[in-house]
Amino acid sequence: MLIAKDLVRVAVTALIIGLIVSCSIQSPPANTPIAKEQPEMRTAVPLTRSLPPNDGEEMVLEFDVPAQPDDANPPIFIGIQLTGSDTGAVADAADSLVRADIVAVVHLERIQQAGSVTVELQRSQRVGREQEVPVTIAADGIANGLFALNADVATMASAGLAPTGRVSEELAFAYSTSLQAGRYRLRLRIDQNRQALLDANAQLLIAYTHKAK
Repeated sequence: MLIAKDLVRVAVTALIIGLIVSCSIQSPPANTPIAKEQPEMRTAVPLTRSLPPNDGEEMVLEFDVPAQPDDANPPIFIGIQLTGSDTGAVADAADSLVRADIVAVVHLERIQQAGSVTVELQRSQRVGREQEVPVTIAADGIANGLFALNADVATMASAGLAPTGRVSEELAFAYSTSLQAGRYRLRLRIDQNRQALLDANAQLLIAYTHKAK
């Protein structure tokens, strides 16, 4: 009888332990991100957002600029990303947007404890048929036209913004050649030809600029 009681006690103990273990170990939800954030959830460069759907609507976005391992003050640009499955079609869409006379108003501020500080931005302006020169954007923030500028491939890929099996093109409204790591606020408004951007399914892109090695 003692042996039987011992066996019953062992069986009950094992059952209790099994219940405790099964309750403490649960499978993660199917939609829980493992390595990469969803693009629309990212708050650090590089990141994408949907463009404002309405004319004259100002977009305000706060984001972080982390220092890069090889550059404490990395270059960044504010522009758009186009994606698609056909290389020629995406390239044609980018060329059309460059010629579309899109006008944006772009303001960038560095957020500090003592208050915000305006960041000077530049843009590329065509001189003649082939040459382009950097031009400082005035205090009114008006950026006339988009221009081609390549994003840093490695950081785009690590953020999940380099579409696998698809092609992408980047265009810029403005850029900074050296941006101190920290917190920033972007104010963006499309004042002319916003519909051309929407028709091309363009997304706002803030990214590190590709640096030639």
